[in-house]
Amino acid sequence: MQEIQPYPFKGFWVRFVASLIDTIILTIVFIFFIGFIYLSFASTLGAQEAFTILFLVIFGAIILILLYKPLMEASDYQATFGKYVLNMKIVGKEGRKITFTKSFIRSIVYLLHSAIPGLNLISWLAFLMIGFTEYKQGLHDILADTYVVSNHWEGPVPLEDNFGA
Repeated sequence: MQEIQPYPFKGFWVRFVASLIDTIILTIVFIFFIGFIYLSFASTLGAQEAFTILFLVIFGAIILILLYKPLMEASDYQATFGKYVLNMKIVGKEGRKITFTKSFIRSIVYLLHSAIPGLNLISWLAFLMIGFTEYKQGLHDILADTYVVSNHWEGPVPLEDNFGA
């Protein structure tokens, strides 16, 4: 008798909620950080200098936001805070933690097709395909050769060998 393996892949809606959680967390941190820096420098330097510093801080914050996903996904958490809260992790075929390079590629592709939805409505298909692909992969997952699985999953990802064997 063959034991039925659990299905480890996480689908579109749970990943969408995780993305919303990440967006809320980053937005709150960003707003408080910007507000704190502006108020701190506006009272001591003046509004003109504070605005210049605020611009530099916003630029630095954008860089940190761009690094948030790759750093978190390549960490021991293997997920952003949103995915971690919802018991998901990102793995390679072997079921192990992905490298920073793979995570960075994954994040850049994700950001490219999420940053231009008004100009290119087809880019949303890259997200929607998560709901329709066999291993619940978006374009960013396929290009980086990664999988989003249950946080409790151990071992290699169960993939078909495409030969039916």
